[in-house]
Amino acid sequence: MSSASKVGEIFCDAGKAFNKLGNLTIQLQQASQQAPNSGKWREEEIEMLHGAVRRFASDLQKISDTMKSRSVNQIRNALKKKAFDEAGLQAQQQQQQQQAAKEQAKLAAQSDVTLNMLNAGESEVDVEEMDHYDGPTEEVSP
Repeated sequence: MSSASKVGEIFCDAGKAFNKLGNLTIQLQQASQQAPNSGKWREEEIEMLHGAVRRFASDLQKISDTMKSRSVNQIRNALKKKAFDEAGLQAQQQQQQQQAAKEQAKLAAQSDVTLNMLNAGESEVDVEEMDHYDGPTEEVSP
């Protein structure tokens, strides 16, 4: 496989990744628009939640329909957080976010190639410092 085809394959994969990222971003925006009240819970919302839980027990859809200002996911997350807080435990979601941030930092530290490096011309690349590359040494004929 020639270097040119490898570069083409890298750009195809990068394009697919950017398309997926764009789709996920759109989904995230749509989800945030569906749940307009995503900030801190107001005192009256908390009281309304207590009343709805007493009436509907664990039927989160009925609780959400009653509250109208909060989605099922927001109610579920608030109830989980309260349960974790009462038990003296750190919320699972916070632990997952911390773990994801650590993994992302680790990946960023391991990554040597950037998009700018891929787009750089021959005159912009210092190949003498690239002695760590152990890939194929195939030359491309002009």
